Amino acid sequence: MTYSILTDTDFFRDLESGNNACIRADYDKFIELAVCECRKAVSKADLNIMLAYTEAELTMFLEQKNETGTYAAKASMLLKELQGMADELMKDSACKGPVLPQVEWTGQTTELVELAYALKESESVNNGELPIGKMCDAIFMLFGKKPIKDYARLYVAIKERETDYSYTYFIDKMRRKLNEKIKADIKKSLSR
Repeated sequence: MTYSILTDTDFFRDLESGNNACIRADYDKFIELAVCECRKAVSKADLNIMLAYTEAELTMFLEQKNETGTYAAKASMLLKELQGMADELMKDSACKGPVLPQVEWTGQTTELVELAYALKESESVNNGELPIGKMCDAIFMLFGKKPIKDYARLYVAIKERETDYSYTYFIDKMRRKLNEKIKADIKKSLSR
């Protein structure tokens, strides 16, 4: 969960700039996003951290004696209410999106770490900005594996592989297997 998701909004930009022209509409969008993010939260702890972080960021605007202060106070009250409703909101799946099919990683744990590092380094996920620990946690959870504490230890094992050709055994195997399938499919379609 990105804890700053609620502060990276037009509503917060309105508060920071003092621009009240669109503050009502942006406040409404902020409310919708806040409720949706609460419903999407995986854990109550993450939800509470996100709400507390956002509320802390609002405090600098609460003392203002203008429309900005009024909307900041309203947003702060909303966040406190949402914290009180955390359990109910997390049960409500209206914003959770489609349920993914159950997938289970049946390969080696080191191979899964190799895949996570490759995705990070290729900048194919979050433009490569997601820290490797969070990337590994997400990949492990996606494939039904319990996240581990020390991904770096497995990365060291990958780096210490004896090789004249490549350190990325699993990625090389994936590339080879996919190329074999594509060639077989092409050959099959040409023979029709």
